Amino acid sequence: MNYSFALSSPVNGLDICSVDTKSNFKVAIITANFALPLGKDAAVNALIPGLLKRTCRKYPTLTEMNKHLASLYGAMVAAGVSKDGESQVITLRITALEDRFSLSEEKISEKATELLLDLIFDPNLTDGKFCETDVEREKRLMIEQIESELNDKRYYALKRCTEIMCENEVYALSRSGEIEDIKAVTPESVTEAWKNMLKSAKVYFGITGSMNAESITEQIKEKFSSIDRSALATLHTEFVTSAKEPRKVREELPVKQGKLVMGMRAGMTDCEDNYAAIKVMCDIFGGGVYSKLFNNVREKMSLCYYCSAAFNRAKGLIMVQSGIENENEQKATDAILQQLEDIKNGSFTEDEFDSSIKGLTNLIYGVGDTPEGLDRWYGGQMLDSEIMTPEEYAELISAVTREQVIAAAQNVTLDTVYMLAGTGTQDDEE
Repeated sequence: MNYSFALSSPVNGLDICSVDTKSNFKVAIITANFALPLGKDAAVNALIPGLLKRTCRKYPTLTEMNKHLASLYGAMVAAGVSKDGESQVITLRITALEDRFSLSEEKISEKATELLLDLIFDPNLTDGKFCETDVEREKRLMIEQIESELNDKRYYALKRCTEIMCENEVYALSRSGEIEDIKAVTPESVTEAWKNMLKSAKVYFGITGSMNAESITEQIKEKFSSIDRSALATLHTEFVTSAKEPRKVREELPVKQGKLVMGMRAGMTDCEDNYAAIKVMCDIFGGGVYSKLFNNVREKMSLCYYCSAAFNRAKGLIMVQSGIENENEQKATDAILQQLEDIKNGSFTEDEFDSSIKGLTNLIYGVGDTPEGLDRWYGGQMLDSEIMTPEEYAELISAVTREQVIAAAQNVTLDTVYMLAGTGTQDDEE
Protein backbone atom coordinates (compact mmCIF):
# COMPACT_ATOMS: atom_id res chain seq x y z
CA MET A 1 0.00 0.00 0.00
CA ASN A 2 1.37 3.36 -1.00
CA TYR A 3 1.01 5.33 2.22
CA SER A 4 2.73 5.79 5.57
CA PHE A 5 1.56 6.71 9.04
CA ALA A 6 3.05 8.36 12.11
CA LEU A 7 1.74 8.63 15.66
CA SER A 8 2.42 11.39 18.17
CA SER A 9 1.10 12.24 21.65
CA PRO A 10 1.79 15.96 22.17
CA VAL A 11 -0.70 16.42 25.04
CA ASN A 12 -1.78 14.20 27.93
CA GLY A 13 -4.42 11.79 26.65
CA LEU A 14 -4.21 13.07 23.06
CA ASP A 15 -2.97 10.93 20.17
CA ILE A 16 -2.55 12.28 16.66
CA CYS A 17 -2.25 9.76 13.84
CA SER A 18 -1.20 11.17 10.48
CA VAL A 19 -1.65 8.94 7.42
CA ASP A 20 0.21 10.25 4.37
CA THR A 21 -1.65 8.93 1.31
CA LYS A 22 1.06 10.09 -1.14
CA SER A 23 -1.33 12.10 -3.33
CA ASN A 24 -3.39 9.01 -4.19
CA PHE A 25 -6.76 10.62 -3.44
CA LYS A 26 -8.58 13.84 -4.17
CA VAL A 27 -9.85 14.45 -0.64
CA ALA A 28 -8.34 14.69 2.83
CA ILE A 29 -10.03 13.82 6.12
CA ILE A 30 -9.45 15.20 9.60
CA THR A 31 -11.28 13.30 12.34
CA ALA A 32 -11.59 14.00 16.06
CA ASN A 33 -12.67 11.17 18.38
CA PHE A 34 -13.41 11.71 22.09
CA ALA A 35 -13.78 8.56 24.21
CA LEU A 36 -15.55 8.68 27.58
CA PRO A 37 -16.77 5.94 29.93
CA LEU A 38 -20.18 4.64 28.87
CA GLY A 39 -22.55 5.33 31.76
CA LYS A 40 -25.24 7.54 33.22
CA ASP A 41 -24.12 10.49 31.09
CA ALA A 42 -24.61 8.62 27.81
CA ALA A 43 -27.70 10.62 26.79
CA VAL A 44 -26.26 14.07 27.41
CA ASN A 45 -22.93 13.13 25.79
CA ALA A 46 -24.73 11.79 22.72
CA LEU A 47 -26.20 15.24 22.03
CA ILE A 48 -22.79 16.94 21.89
CA PRO A 49 -21.74 16.06 18.32
CA GLY A 50 -25.03 17.22 16.82
CA LEU A 51 -24.78 20.55 18.63
CA LEU A 52 -21.15 21.09 17.64
CA LYS A 53 -21.32 20.22 13.95
CA ARG A 54 -23.91 22.77 12.77
CA THR A 55 -22.55 26.14 13.88
CA CYS A 56 -19.85 27.83 15.95
CA ARG A 57 -19.24 31.32 17.33
CA LYS A 58 -17.50 32.42 14.12
CA TYR A 59 -20.30 31.03 11.92
CA PRO A 60 -23.39 31.21 14.16
CA THR A 61 -26.05 30.38 11.55
CA LEU A 62 -26.47 27.47 9.17
CA THR A 63 -26.35 29.92 6.25
CA GLU A 64 -22.97 31.29 7.33
CA MET A 65 -21.65 27.80 8.03
CA ASN A 66 -22.73 26.47 4.65
CA LYS A 67 -21.28 29.51 2.91
CA HIS A 68 -17.92 28.90 4.58
CA LEU A 69 -17.99 25.19 3.72
CA ALA A 70 -18.67 26.17 0.10
CA SER A 71 -15.64 28.48 0.16
CA LEU A 72 -13.59 25.45 1.18
CA TYR A 73 -14.46 23.81 -2.15
CA GLY A 74 -17.48 22.03 -0.74
CA ALA A 75 -15.98 20.66 2.47
CA MET A 76 -18.33 18.46 4.51
CA VAL A 77 -18.74 18.10 8.27
CA ALA A 78 -20.09 14.92 9.85
CA ALA A 79 -20.64 13.91 13.47
CA GLY A 80 -21.88 10.95 15.44
CA VAL A 81 -21.67 8.81 18.55
CA SER A 82 -20.65 5.16 18.80
CA LYS A 83 -19.77 2.50 21.35
CA ASP A 84 -16.31 0.91 21.57
CA GLY A 85 -16.45 -1.75 24.24
CA GLU A 86 -17.70 0.05 27.32
CA SER A 87 -16.57 3.45 26.08
CA GLN A 88 -18.72 6.04 24.35
CA VAL A 89 -16.99 7.70 21.39
CA ILE A 90 -18.01 11.16 20.17
CA THR A 91 -16.83 11.89 16.62
CA LEU A 92 -16.54 15.00 14.49
CA ARG A 93 -15.05 14.81 11.01
CA ILE A 94 -14.35 17.17 8.15
CA THR A 95 -13.68 16.05 4.58
CA ALA A 96 -12.08 18.55 2.21
CA LEU A 97 -10.39 18.77 -1.16
CA GLU A 98 -6.66 18.06 -1.18
CA ASP A 99 -4.50 21.21 -1.12
CA ARG A 100 -2.97 20.53 -4.53
CA PHE A 101 -6.37 21.02 -6.22
CA SER A 102 -6.93 24.55 -4.94
CA LEU A 103 -7.01 27.33 -7.53
CA SER A 104 -4.45 29.62 -5.89
CA GLU A 105 -2.32 27.33 -3.71
CA GLU A 106 -4.67 27.72 -0.75
CA LYS A 107 -4.00 25.55 2.30
CA ILE A 108 -7.46 24.01 2.31
CA SER A 109 -6.49 21.38 4.90
CA GLU A 110 -5.32 23.99 7.39
CA LYS A 111 -8.50 26.03 6.94
CA ALA A 112 -10.58 22.88 7.28
CA THR A 113 -8.73 21.97 10.47
CA GLU A 114 -9.27 25.48 11.81
CA LEU A 115 -13.01 25.11 11.21
CA LEU A 116 -13.13 21.69 12.86
CA LEU A 117 -11.31 23.07 15.90
CA ASP A 118 -13.65 26.08 16.03
CA LEU A 119 -16.62 23.72 16.07
CA ILE A 120 -15.10 21.71 18.92
CA PHE A 121 -13.58 24.42 21.09
CA ASP A 122 -15.60 27.55 20.26
CA PRO A 123 -19.25 26.55 19.77
CA ASN A 124 -22.16 28.92 19.36
CA LEU A 125 -23.05 29.63 23.02
CA THR A 126 -25.54 32.11 24.42
CA ASP A 127 -24.78 33.45 27.91
CA GLY A 128 -22.14 30.75 28.29
CA LYS A 129 -24.37 27.80 27.37
CA PHE A 130 -25.89 26.12 24.35
CA CYS A 131 -29.05 27.74 23.01
CA GLU A 132 -32.21 26.10 24.32
CA THR A 133 -33.72 25.99 20.83
CA ASP A 134 -30.67 24.13 19.49
CA VAL A 135 -30.71 21.69 22.40
CA GLU A 136 -34.40 20.94 21.95
CA ARG A 137 -33.83 20.36 18.24
CA GLU A 138 -31.03 17.87 18.89
CA LYS A 139 -33.11 16.10 21.53
CA ARG A 140 -35.95 15.69 19.05
CA LEU A 141 -33.61 14.43 16.31
CA MET A 142 -31.92 11.96 18.66
CA ILE A 143 -35.25 10.57 19.87
CA GLU A 144 -36.42 10.21 16.26
CA GLN A 145 -33.20 8.37 15.41
CA ILE A 146 -33.62 5.96 18.32
CA GLU A 147 -37.24 5.30 17.37
CA SER A 148 -36.29 4.68 13.74
CA GLU A 149 -33.63 2.19 14.82
CA LEU A 150 -36.17 0.32 16.91
CA ASN A 151 -38.43 0.09 13.86
CA ASP A 152 -35.66 -1.92 12.20
CA LYS A 153 -36.53 -5.27 13.76
CA ARG A 154 -33.23 -6.89 12.81
CA TYR A 155 -31.41 -4.16 14.73
CA TYR A 156 -33.98 -4.31 17.53
CA ALA A 157 -33.49 -8.06 18.01
CA LEU A 158 -29.70 -7.69 18.16
CA LYS A 159 -30.04 -4.84 20.65
CA ARG A 160 -32.43 -6.80 22.87
CA CYS A 161 -30.22 -9.89 22.87
CA THR A 162 -27.22 -7.76 23.82
CA GLU A 163 -29.17 -6.04 26.63
CA ILE A 164 -30.29 -9.38 28.06
CA MET A 165 -26.90 -11.00 27.67
CA CYS A 166 -25.03 -8.09 29.31
CA GLU A 167 -27.74 -6.98 31.74
CA ASN A 168 -25.28 -6.70 34.63
CA GLU A 169 -22.56 -5.08 32.53
CA VAL A 170 -22.07 -1.50 31.33
CA TYR A 171 -22.11 -2.76 27.75
CA ALA A 172 -25.87 -3.23 27.95
CA LEU A 173 -26.29 0.56 27.87
CA SER A 174 -27.16 2.22 24.58
CA ARG A 175 -24.57 4.42 22.88
CA SER A 176 -27.20 7.20 22.77
CA GLY A 177 -28.73 6.73 26.21
CA GLU A 178 -32.42 6.22 26.90
CA ILE A 179 -35.22 8.41 25.57
CA GLU A 180 -36.32 9.53 29.05
CA ASP A 181 -32.75 10.62 29.84
CA ILE A 182 -32.55 12.55 26.57
CA LYS A 183 -35.76 14.39 27.42
CA ALA A 184 -34.23 15.47 30.74
CA VAL A 185 -31.15 17.14 29.15
CA THR A 186 -30.93 20.90 29.61
CA PRO A 187 -28.70 23.56 28.01
CA GLU A 188 -26.78 23.72 31.29
CA SER A 189 -26.20 19.95 31.54
CA VAL A 190 -25.05 19.54 27.93
CA THR A 191 -22.72 22.53 28.26
CA GLU A 192 -21.10 20.93 31.31
CA ALA A 193 -20.86 17.64 29.44
CA TRP A 194 -19.06 19.38 26.55
CA LYS A 195 -16.57 21.00 28.94
CA ASN A 196 -15.99 17.66 30.65
CA MET A 197 -15.35 16.03 27.28
CA LEU A 198 -12.58 18.49 26.49
CA LYS A 199 -10.97 18.01 29.90
CA SER A 200 -11.24 14.30 30.55
CA ALA A 201 -11.84 12.33 27.34
CA LYS A 202 -9.25 10.16 25.66
CA VAL A 203 -8.75 12.05 22.38
CA TYR A 204 -7.67 10.82 18.97
CA PHE A 205 -7.14 12.99 15.91
CA GLY A 206 -6.73 11.32 12.54
CA ILE A 207 -5.12 13.24 9.66
CA THR A 208 -5.58 11.32 6.41
CA GLY A 209 -4.27 12.75 3.13
CA SER A 210 -1.18 14.26 1.54
CA MET A 211 -1.28 17.46 3.59
CA ASN A 212 1.18 19.14 5.94
CA ALA A 213 0.64 16.97 9.02
CA GLU A 214 3.16 18.90 11.12
CA SER A 215 1.29 22.18 10.64
CA ILE A 216 -2.06 20.59 11.44
CA THR A 217 -0.60 18.89 14.52
CA GLU A 218 0.53 22.29 15.76
CA GLN A 219 -2.97 23.70 15.24
CA ILE A 220 -4.45 20.89 17.33
CA LYS A 221 -1.79 21.11 20.01
CA GLU A 222 -2.32 24.87 20.39
CA LYS A 223 -6.05 24.43 21.00
CA PHE A 224 -5.46 21.86 23.74
CA SER A 225 -2.74 23.95 25.42
CA SER A 226 -5.36 26.01 27.29
CA ILE A 227 -7.28 22.95 28.56
CA ASP A 228 -6.46 21.38 31.93
CA ARG A 229 -6.18 17.67 31.13
CA SER A 230 -4.64 16.49 34.38
CA ALA A 231 -7.67 14.37 35.38
CA LEU A 232 -8.45 12.00 32.50
CA ALA A 233 -11.36 9.59 32.68
CA THR A 234 -10.57 5.91 33.23
CA LEU A 235 -11.66 3.73 30.34
CA HIS A 236 -12.21 0.04 31.03
CA THR A 237 -14.22 -2.78 29.49
CA GLU A 238 -15.27 -5.82 31.50
CA PHE A 239 -14.71 -9.15 29.74
CA VAL A 240 -16.70 -12.24 30.72
CA THR A 241 -14.68 -15.20 29.51
CA SER A 242 -17.43 -17.82 29.54
CA ALA A 243 -21.17 -18.13 29.93
CA LYS A 244 -22.93 -20.15 32.61
CA GLU A 245 -26.27 -21.76 31.84
CA PRO A 246 -27.58 -20.45 28.48
CA ARG A 247 -30.66 -18.26 28.76
CA LYS A 248 -33.60 -18.34 26.37
CA VAL A 249 -35.87 -15.33 25.94
CA ARG A 250 -38.82 -15.13 23.54
CA GLU A 251 -40.78 -12.00 22.67
CA GLU A 252 -43.47 -11.28 20.10
CA LEU A 253 -44.03 -8.30 17.83
CA PRO A 254 -46.25 -7.72 14.78
CA VAL A 255 -43.71 -8.69 12.11
CA LYS A 256 -43.90 -11.42 9.48
CA GLN A 257 -40.40 -12.81 9.86
CA GLY A 258 -38.95 -14.09 13.12
CA LYS A 259 -35.51 -12.90 14.26
CA LEU A 260 -33.25 -15.35 16.07
CA VAL A 261 -30.16 -13.91 17.76
CA MET A 262 -27.66 -16.04 19.67
CA GLY A 263 -25.10 -14.31 21.88
CA MET A 264 -21.86 -16.14 22.69
CA ARG A 265 -18.79 -15.43 24.81
CA ALA A 266 -15.54 -15.78 22.87
CA GLY A 267 -13.39 -16.70 25.89
CA MET A 268 -11.34 -13.48 25.84
CA THR A 269 -9.77 -11.77 28.86
CA ASP A 270 -9.18 -8.50 26.99
CA CYS A 271 -9.49 -7.16 23.45
CA GLU A 272 -6.04 -8.43 22.44
CA ASP A 273 -6.47 -11.99 23.73
CA ASN A 274 -6.08 -14.41 20.78
CA TYR A 275 -8.20 -12.14 18.58
CA ALA A 276 -6.69 -13.16 15.22
CA ALA A 277 -7.55 -16.85 15.69
CA ILE A 278 -11.03 -15.95 16.97
CA LYS A 279 -11.55 -13.69 13.94
CA VAL A 280 -10.72 -16.51 11.52
CA MET A 281 -12.80 -19.01 13.48
CA CYS A 282 -15.83 -16.69 13.49
CA ASP A 283 -15.41 -16.08 9.76
CA ILE A 284 -15.39 -19.83 9.02
CA PHE A 285 -18.44 -20.13 11.28
CA GLY A 286 -20.55 -17.35 9.76
CA GLY A 287 -18.56 -14.75 7.88
CA GLY A 288 -18.84 -15.00 4.10
CA VAL A 289 -20.59 -17.10 1.49
CA TYR A 290 -18.00 -19.82 2.20
CA SER A 291 -19.03 -20.04 5.87
CA LYS A 292 -20.77 -22.95 7.56
CA LEU A 293 -23.82 -20.94 8.56
CA PHE A 294 -24.38 -19.70 5.01
CA ASN A 295 -23.70 -22.98 3.20
CA ASN A 296 -25.34 -25.37 5.63
CA VAL A 297 -28.01 -23.63 7.70
CA ARG A 298 -29.17 -21.23 5.00
CA GLU A 299 -28.49 -23.05 1.72
CA LYS A 300 -28.59 -26.79 2.37
CA MET A 301 -31.10 -26.87 5.24
CA SER A 302 -33.12 -23.82 4.11
CA LEU A 303 -33.84 -22.94 7.74
CA CYS A 304 -33.40 -19.19 7.46
CA TYR A 305 -33.51 -16.23 5.11
CA TYR A 306 -30.13 -15.00 6.31
CA CYS A 307 -27.65 -16.34 8.86
CA SER A 308 -24.32 -14.81 9.85
CA ALA A 309 -21.94 -14.43 12.80
CA ALA A 310 -20.09 -11.26 13.81
CA PHE A 311 -17.12 -11.00 16.17
CA ASN A 312 -17.05 -8.04 18.57
CA ARG A 313 -13.41 -7.88 19.58
CA ALA A 314 -13.90 -4.84 21.84
CA LYS A 315 -16.16 -6.86 24.17
CA GLY A 316 -15.27 -10.49 23.37
CA LEU A 317 -18.67 -11.41 21.95
CA ILE A 318 -19.86 -13.42 18.96
CA MET A 319 -23.38 -12.58 17.80
CA VAL A 320 -25.24 -14.86 15.40
CA GLN A 321 -28.21 -13.32 13.59
CA SER A 322 -30.78 -15.10 11.45
CA GLY A 323 -34.20 -14.46 9.98
CA ILE A 324 -36.48 -17.49 10.29
CA GLU A 325 -40.04 -18.74 10.30
CA ASN A 326 -41.35 -19.12 13.86
CA GLU A 327 -41.76 -22.87 13.55
CA ASN A 328 -38.06 -23.29 12.67
CA GLU A 329 -36.80 -21.74 15.90
CA GLN A 330 -35.52 -24.92 17.54
CA LYS A 331 -34.28 -26.48 14.31
CA ALA A 332 -32.32 -23.34 13.43
CA THR A 333 -30.91 -23.06 16.95
CA ASP A 334 -29.73 -26.67 16.91
CA ALA A 335 -28.29 -26.37 13.41
CA ILE A 336 -26.33 -23.20 14.27
CA LEU A 337 -24.85 -24.81 17.38
CA GLN A 338 -23.94 -27.90 15.37
CA GLN A 339 -21.86 -25.79 12.97
CA LEU A 340 -19.93 -24.41 15.93
CA GLU A 341 -19.52 -27.91 17.35
CA ASP A 342 -18.12 -29.08 14.02
CA ILE A 343 -15.44 -26.39 14.14
CA LYS A 344 -14.61 -27.36 17.73
CA ASN A 345 -14.09 -30.92 16.49
CA GLY A 346 -11.98 -29.81 13.54
CA SER A 347 -14.69 -30.72 11.02
CA PHE A 348 -14.01 -28.01 8.45
CA THR A 349 -12.29 -28.37 5.13
CA GLU A 350 -9.04 -26.87 3.90
CA ASP A 351 -11.11 -25.00 1.33
CA GLU A 352 -13.24 -23.41 4.08
CA PHE A 353 -10.12 -22.49 6.02
CA ASP A 354 -8.25 -21.07 3.00
CA SER A 355 -11.33 -19.18 1.79
CA SER A 356 -11.62 -17.49 5.17
CA ILE A 357 -7.96 -16.46 5.28
CA LYS A 358 -8.13 -15.10 1.73
CA GLY A 359 -11.47 -13.40 2.28
CA LEU A 360 -10.33 -11.65 5.44
CA THR A 361 -6.95 -10.55 4.08
CA ASN A 362 -8.55 -9.21 0.89
CA LEU A 363 -10.92 -7.11 3.00
CA ILE A 364 -8.02 -5.84 5.11
CA TYR A 365 -5.92 -4.89 2.10
CA GLY A 366 -8.95 -3.10 0.67
CA VAL A 367 -8.78 -0.61 3.54
CA GLY A 368 -6.22 1.43 1.62
CA ASP A 369 -8.46 1.84 -1.43
CA THR A 370 -10.16 4.95 -0.03
CA PRO A 371 -9.24 7.71 2.42
CA GLU A 372 -12.44 6.90 4.35
CA GLY A 373 -11.25 3.31 4.78
CA LEU A 374 -7.89 4.43 6.14
CA ASP A 375 -9.55 6.96 8.44
CA ARG A 376 -11.86 4.27 9.89
CA TRP A 377 -9.04 1.74 10.18
CA TYR A 378 -6.71 3.85 12.30
CA GLY A 379 -9.47 5.63 14.24
CA GLY A 380 -10.96 2.27 15.15
CA GLN A 381 -7.78 1.44 17.06
CA MET A 382 -7.77 4.54 19.25
CA LEU A 383 -8.30 2.54 22.46
CA ASP A 384 -5.81 -0.23 21.61
CA SER A 385 -2.43 -0.44 23.30
CA GLU A 386 -0.71 -0.06 19.93
CA ILE A 387 -1.82 0.78 16.40
CA MET A 388 -1.41 -1.88 13.73
CA THR A 389 -1.20 -1.27 9.99
CA PRO A 390 -3.50 -3.23 7.67
CA GLU A 391 -0.45 -5.13 6.39
CA GLU A 392 0.55 -6.16 9.90
CA TYR A 393 -2.96 -7.33 10.69
CA ALA A 394 -3.20 -9.24 7.41
CA GLU A 395 0.07 -11.01 8.27
CA LEU A 396 -1.36 -11.90 11.67
CA ILE A 397 -4.47 -13.37 10.05
CA SER A 398 -2.41 -15.28 7.49
CA ALA A 399 -0.32 -16.86 10.27
CA VAL A 400 -3.37 -18.41 12.00
CA THR A 401 -3.34 -22.23 11.89
CA ARG A 402 -6.13 -24.83 11.86
CA GLU A 403 -5.14 -25.87 15.38
CA GLN A 404 -5.52 -22.30 16.62
CA VAL A 405 -8.97 -22.06 15.02
CA ILE A 406 -10.07 -25.28 16.73
CA ALA A 407 -8.70 -24.10 20.08
CA ALA A 408 -10.46 -20.73 19.68
CA ALA A 409 -13.78 -22.45 18.93
CA GLN A 410 -13.46 -24.66 21.98
CA ASN A 411 -13.41 -21.54 24.17
CA VAL A 412 -16.72 -20.24 22.79
CA THR A 413 -19.77 -20.69 25.05
CA LEU A 414 -23.43 -19.97 24.37
CA ASP A 415 -24.82 -17.26 26.65
CA THR A 416 -28.22 -16.10 25.37
CA VAL A 417 -30.75 -17.22 22.77
CA TYR A 418 -33.21 -14.48 21.89
CA MET A 419 -36.18 -15.07 19.64
CA LEU A 420 -38.30 -12.21 18.31
CA ALA A 421 -41.31 -14.12 17.08
CA GLY A 422 -43.49 -12.53 14.44
CA THR A 423 -47.26 -12.47 14.68
CA GLY A 424 -47.45 -12.13 10.89
CA THR A 425 -49.39 -8.86 10.82
CA GLN A 426 -46.79 -6.46 9.46
CA ASP A 427 -44.24 -6.55 6.63
CA ASP A 428 -40.58 -6.17 7.48
CA GLU A 429 -37.28 -6.62 5.73
CA GLU A 430 -35.35 -9.85 5.59
